[in-house]
Amino acid sequence: MTQLLPARNRAFTSVAEVDDLVDAEDIKTRRHKLMLVLGLAGIAFEAYFLAVLSSGTAPMSEQLNLDANGVGLVSAYGYVATLIAAATCGLLADRYGRVRIMVVAKVVAVIAALMMAAAPSFAMLVLARCIAGAAYGVDLGVAMAYLSENLPKKRQYLLNFWQAQWYISTVVALAIVLGLYHLDVGLSIWRWGLVTAAVFAFVVAIAQFALMPDSPRWLAKKGRLPELTTSLKAMYGIDATYPTGHLDAAIEEPKKERRFTELFSTRFRARTVLANVVTMMQALQYYAVAYYLPVIALSLFGDNFGEATFGSIVFNVFGIVGGIASIWVASKLGANGAARYGFLAVAAMILVLGVFFDSLPILLAFIVPAMFIFFHSAGPGASGLTMAAMAYPSDLRGRGGQLATISQSIGGIVGLYAFPRMSESLGLSTTITIFVAVPLIGAAICMLIRWEPFDTTHDANEIAAAEGDMAVREVSGR
Repeated sequence: MTQLLPARNRAFTSVAEVDDLVDAEDIKTRRHKLMLVLGLAGIAFEAYFLAVLSSGTAPMSEQLNLDANGVGLVSAYGYVATLIAAATCGLLADRYGRVRIMVVAKVVAVIAALMMAAAPSFAMLVLARCIAGAAYGVDLGVAMAYLSENLPKKRQYLLNFWQAQWYISTVVALAIVLGLYHLDVGLSIWRWGLVTAAVFAFVVAIAQFALMPDSPRWLAKKGRLPELTTSLKAMYGIDATYPTGHLDAAIEEPKKERRFTELFSTRFRARTVLANVVTMMQALQYYAVAYYLPVIALSLFGDNFGEATFGSIVFNVFGIVGGIASIWVASKLGANGAARYGFLAVAAMILVLGVFFDSLPILLAFIVPAMFIFFHSAGPGASGLTMAAMAYPSDLRGRGGQLATISQSIGGIVGLYAFPRMSESLGLSTTITIFVAVPLIGAAICMLIRWEPFDTTHDANEIAAAEGDMAVREVSGR
């Protein structure tokens, strides 16, 4: 692919020099920009798939005779599979590379989506949902780790754009579902929606396999010089050479592979707790309330599927605006501040929606859920996984993303299973009100632990020590 800049020659003698290059270089080549787009495309698929599934909940339930318990089980089992798969993805990504794992996850997702689309029974639906959940669990944490590793320090805030991408994909999915509705495909609309999701996953898998170079940081640490040379040339327009024939490892770099328990070492414990509680709470509030927006929209706007889906599209446009705003908010308040104030704003919206659900004027009945989505995406929705992706050095980042994906899965399991069960027995209004506790817990942990991933000035020595290359980088002398 044509480079935007002429090739430059550069000699590398250590892993630290590759890290410094990635941190210092801006995003200049077309391949580097394409890499970021394709990394986000993986996250985009997850949003697309879940939006199709969410919008099809009512017709799927009617066609397969599912009660609230059945709907909750389909969703919850999928996230149990996500949790189990997430327990392996970090180790695999740190051992075999980011891109390979993401591509395999997409292939599995294609198979799962087609199986769900053809499912004749509840049992087959659950099996296919579990396979899809496993693919999601493997992919999400790895994609975030990959993106964070390839953004220079001065562009790290762009990592928050994944939230806007999530809602863009959701809107696209809902628009396609609305188009299928007007084609009069009947109760099978959810099946056709899943077919389009399979096509999406297939296209992303091919593009990632063909066009995405693996992370230079990871390749350098593994000593895979031919692949590192290709990656540096594609992403930075650099012709790399290695005068010593290898890259010197960090002086204090551990001889053995990083252990999962290092996430809870004194060095990383606070940030691990913060990132994972934020991730779990934002997932719980999203999958309990936002995931069921089509159901809520049916209650607010009537029982017409087309009108409710259109209402969901409008709601999610506020997610796009909030996701884009999250980049600016994080640059001003930091990821921690954005999560803290976002949680408090979400709590206010949930409280109003729950307490006054049956008596809200139609304008407020629209504005309150819309602002819930906006505040969620501008704050905690973006911050949790961003924190996890930036909290650790490269050779521990995969497992950090793995743990965050597990935490998100736990939040998803509780929200997706508990919300329909509770709303059936307690009523929608009471259930929504109870869930106000979720964002309040998230805000409290942000107040207790003030670590800020975008503030790297105080963190330089700590990360250098974690990488084991203090002497090479001479951070204290910079």
